[in-house]
Amino acid sequence: MKFSFFLILAAATTAIATSITPAHTKTVDAATYKAIANGTLSLADLSPVARRNDLQKRDAGNVYMCTAANWQEYCVYITDAGPGECVNLAGDLNNLVSSIGPDPNQECYLYDEFDCNNLGQRLAPVRAPGYADLSQSIWLGGEGSGIVFNDKMSSYQCFY
Repeated sequence: MKFSFFLILAAATTAIATSITPAHTKTVDAATYKAIANGTLSLADLSPVARRNDLQKRDAGNVYMCTAANWQEYCVYITDAGPGECVNLAGDLNNLVSSIGPDPNQECYLYDEFDCNNLGQRLAPVRAPGYADLSQSIWLGGEGSGIVFNDKMSSYQCFY
């Protein structure tokens, strides 16, 4: 009897824990994040959850990224980027991203240059669930070896 009680308690605790956004995650819409990246707004100016009331819910345009592998350390969930909209990373993420996961129904292109510049290295396409560890070689198909994109990302764009 006691065992089944603890089993139910453990299951309930797990269900509750998985539905809560980690405390180390900052959610910010793409327009606000772009203002941070170009220096017109500071991360310190943001409330814990930055939202714009004029935006409507969409299925895509959202990307979750963290500065450590396996979705650890500092994480940002950038929301509401338009299809093909280039998002430059600010100092909090530029050349620091170690795990990335776009929402379903989109494919994203990661660039090691600002402004989604094709002159540098590009990792594409990235689809949900993404990559938990960008320090691991990622096979893109075709000839050649895989690509390691850890701490290289400066901009991204997603299409849906």
